[in-house]
Amino acid sequence: MIRTILIDIDNTLLDFHKCADACIRQGFRELDLPYTDRTFPTFITINDDLWRDIEQGRLTREGLRQVRWNRIFRELGLSAEGTSFEDRFGELLFESHEPVEGAPEALRYLAGKYTVYAASNASYAQQHHRLELAGMLPFIREIFASREIGATKPTAAFFAACLERIGNPPKDEVLLLGDSLTADMEGGIAFGLHTGWYNHAGAPHDIALPVDFIVDHLSQIPQYL
Repeated sequence: MIRTILIDIDNTLLDFHKCADACIRQGFRELDLPYTDRTFPTFITINDDLWRDIEQGRLTREGLRQVRWNRIFRELGLSAEGTSFEDRFGELLFESHEPVEGAPEALRYLAGKYTVYAASNASYAQQHHRLELAGMLPFIREIFASREIGATKPTAAFFAACLERIGNPPKDEVLLLGDSLTADMEGGIAFGLHTGWYNHAGAPHDIALPVDFIVDHLSQIPQYL
């Protein structure tokens, strides 16, 4: 019987794509940089690649700060200082809190049946502030963030630290709900947790991972939990 939910934040509770896009547009306006139809897709491609490197231990968070926007600007052919823009992007993102469609209702439903904890690879301060602005914080018992824990999803060390702080419940009583097939689903399955994949991007369902269920919209969660 599931008693505890670990839920991802970005692109599960908060719409990272919408938040990031709005922050990039604002930052580009401040620097008088052109925003084109290539800007956001280039950000997503490079950002996703770099976060996969972080998940696999090939890149640190400080390394991300040094390379992400320098690489994006170079790809876009723009002359701007990437590390400085990284800092401004982080400031803007800190205040962003656009919810995923249906997330407030799904979170309220889950909190009424289970003990809900958030699990994120972003910083605790940022995620706590964003969830508070979005009105979601009252439904979450605690936020587990990789920087404070000292390990990142999908490592076993991250999930072991989360369960230890919960009180080491049996793994078969814990379900991880998230959008990432690598950080959430692969990590959760390898650690022995139940898993629910929120298919945020609308990808095909024929995945090789033995997840417990797949939802394309958070309104479908009551069908499974």
